Amino acid sequence: MIQRIQSLYLLLVLVLTIVCQFFTMGRFLGGDGEPIGEMNNFTIVQADKVAYTTWALGVLLILVSIVTFLSICLFRKRMRQIRLCLFSSILLIGYYIVYVVFIFYLMPEGGSFRPALAASFPLLALILNWLAIRAIGADEMLVRSLDRIR
Repeated sequence: MIQRIQSLYLLLVLVLTIVCQFFTMGRFLGGDGEPIGEMNNFTIVQADKVAYTTWALGVLLILVSIVTFLSICLFRKRMRQIRLCLFSSILLIGYYIVYVVFIFYLMPEGGSFRPALAASFPLLALILNWLAIRAIGADEMLVRSLDRIR
């Protein structure tokens, strides 16, 4: 199961999405460059108290983690694994759409937003998902070609 390269890609996607849930996704800066808020996947903290809840980001990452885990477990059903990887990729794109909406909706006037390094983890997960889809597709083509030979 794990010896296949696509399973390693999917395992990395799972690790990245789980780790991303616990890190800060960025900071809101005031007009003078002073930090005024911190954005996590479940909350936005301003002045040491929760100002807004961004639970949609956290829920999307949890869904991606669950779908990726299921995809790893379904290593014998390659077409279903490809569909789950595509669904996971769509969820990751939706994550970034929600992320940008929260940033623009909650941006202070005259302020700015500085994303953290952890904000790139879902993008890396998206790239690894794409690599896994290609590897699973190559495996499926190999199995089908061997079936034709028999």
